[in-house]
Amino acid sequence: MDDPRDIRIRLLRGLLRSPLGLRLVRALLAGRPQKPHHHVSADFFLEMARGAYASRACPVVWSNIFVPSELFWGLGIVPFFPETWAGLAASMGLSALGVSQAAAVGYPIDLCTVHRSAAGLWASQLFPRIDAGVATSHACDLAGQMLGNFAYAQGKPFFLLDVPQDDDDASVDYLTVQLERLIAHWREVLGIDFDPDRLREAIRLSNQARALALEVATLREAEPAPLRGSGMRDQLAMLTAMFGHPSGVRYYQSLRDYTAQRIANGQPEQTHQRVRLYWMHLMPYFESDLLFILEDELGGVIAWEEISTLWWEELDEREPLRSLARKIASLFFNGPIQRRTEMALRLIQRYHCQGAIHFSHWGCRQSAGALYVLRARLRREGVPLLILDGDCIDPSNLPLGPLRTRLEAFMEMLV
Repeated sequence: MDDPRDIRIRLLRGLLRSPLGLRLVRALLAGRPQKPHHHVSADFFLEMARGAYASRACPVVWSNIFVPSELFWGLGIVPFFPETWAGLAASMGLSALGVSQAAAVGYPIDLCTVHRSAAGLWASQLFPRIDAGVATSHACDLAGQMLGNFAYAQGKPFFLLDVPQDDDDASVDYLTVQLERLIAHWREVLGIDFDPDRLREAIRLSNQARALALEVATLREAEPAPLRGSGMRDQLAMLTAMFGHPSGVRYYQSLRDYTAQRIANGQPEQTHQRVRLYWMHLMPYFESDLLFILEDELGGVIAWEEISTLWWEELDEREPLRSLARKIASLFFNGPIQRRTEMALRLIQRYHCQGAIHFSHWGCRQSAGALYVLRARLRREGVPLLILDGDCIDPSNLPLGPLRTRLEAFMEMLV
């Protein structure tokens, strides 16, 4: 008798690789209660899936999330982000499948579960073809190692962008040269044409989306908070995939209008609001009562999330590659920890937060490894920090009982 898990995998493979199957998925998603901007993001990611799985019109490049998306859209390449799709799989209840399959093929348990789940989904042949791979060296060392492994295992070329720990002019010059080499590499191995006008158009679209996203950020200063912070857990995917694509403009315009309407009508998404909080790092992508307890039971308001922060300056379409190089280097996770802590303090002040919560995702060294310095810096400014150990992918690694106790004590202290 077939293993039910094997049957499920075969069914998923068929849906992902069939245009009709993808239309079925979109129809099912349309049946769920959604906000206007969710319709835009669902259509965008299904368009990406169609290009990656069901079409051979454009090359598919696997990438970590910090290679600028403008580069892909400006070169006519379909990007595939294993980290993003691991989070999407978790939201669809596929975490156990990814993690168990990764264990079956030998990936160690101490690896970040985002990458472990991605490895398991890849081993299950649930990821699309790969024509080439690329990654940046900063923020997450493991991302480049995993992507290099995926590419080499299938005999495909891989390119690593070496990111300096500073964003000064010399560092930007160094990265710009690498981006030029990357494009030359892709022209050779993928057969793409480099159209400067198309890249400039991607830059223009990115700047339009950026301006709208900044308007959303300003609207969220309102009290009471118009949006639920838990509803913004997907923002890292939007910031790293949509910019440079027309959907990015539509998405942030829709989100801006929705937020402004909530404020104008006096209808915040979260009615019970007691304490404003700054949330650091990721949130669980799967269904969990953790954020329900914080928001609805305890009245904790996630006024702003670290991952929602748009970190780069307006791009210059006259120097598109240099602008994208500066975007890479200026990421707040890159360089000295002071860059991240000072940004946190600015945002805590801007959104009138009484405290901060850091969700320490299992296996994520780059974020959790700096907590001692981060906590000490916030403490000097009188900002209490609660550290929650958990997992944004694997529900079995999120102990709700102890986390509830710590949340209750923290909120009691702040009130």
